[in-house]
Amino acid sequence: MTSHGDHTHELAELRERVEALERAVHATLGAVAPGPTGADVSPEGGERSPETQTTTPRAVSDVFWALNGLKAMAPAPGAVLYTGNVTLPGGGPVDWQYALTTDEILARDWSRPASTSALAALGHPVRLRLLQAIATGTVAVAELAALEGVGTTGQVYHHVNQLIAAGWVYSPSRGHYGIPPERVVPLLTVILAAGGV
Repeated sequence: MTSHGDHTHELAELRERVEALERAVHATLGAVAPGPTGADVSPEGGERSPETQTTTPRAVSDVFWALNGLKAMAPAPGAVLYTGNVTLPGGGPVDWQYALTTDEILARDWSRPASTSALAALGHPVRLRLLQAIATGTVAVAELAALEGVGTTGQVYHHVNQLIAAGWVYSPSRGHYGIPPERVVPLLTVILAAGGV
């Protein structure tokens, strides 16, 4: 049985590792200052493999700056990091980062209800269409219902309610929708990882 002291020590070590990773990334980027980790949002991947890498942010000389920083901070069996700096139309900037070691990811219960409902909600083309529209500034239910191929207003409400239940969408006011800031980078990461881009 692990004691409270053991968990406190592990948490302190994890904080040190994350801070060291942030320093390494900041040093690699030079004058480009990193945003605050998990700034206005709660935390919860990474650089593409060499075979699929297509772009380099801000002409950084090391295409794999994030990957190399992660490797320096997380020895084998490694870790997964995903991070983003995103401003969607109609929304403020979101600075977001989350990392876990490979062992931590493999030890988690992948079939827990939160995981399955979040992924299931993304498994319908109309919901993905609605999410893309919301992400690009179409936020009123009347505008969403006017999109080609999404069905009736009732069907739009059904799909949006599924997205709300899974945490991908929220309603700041009646009949208007947005993507919660803490879900913006995870959503874009899932879409990117699924090959949808």
